[in-house]
Amino acid sequence: MTSGRPAPSSPRRRVRVWFGQNQISDYIGEPAYANRYEAAMRRRFPGLEITNVPLRSDGRLESAGRPASDASHALFSA
Repeated sequence: MTSGRPAPSSPRRRVRVWFGQNQISDYIGEPAYANRYEAAMRRRFPGLEITNVPLRSDGRLESAGRPASDASHALFSA
């Protein structure tokens, strides 16, 4: 039985922009568009972490896609 929605022709990707551990932007789209969005966000926010991870066919993430660690993304030193 089908859900009525056509299956995507290629896997979709999720691009997120992170300010430390806070997500400030979220985009899901076809790989070519996701890569263009990622490049644009890297130009606009050169110092922020940007993740670009694949989604499974059921729409869930393959991996968490979170920044590597708090220490590596510290904006200010204590």
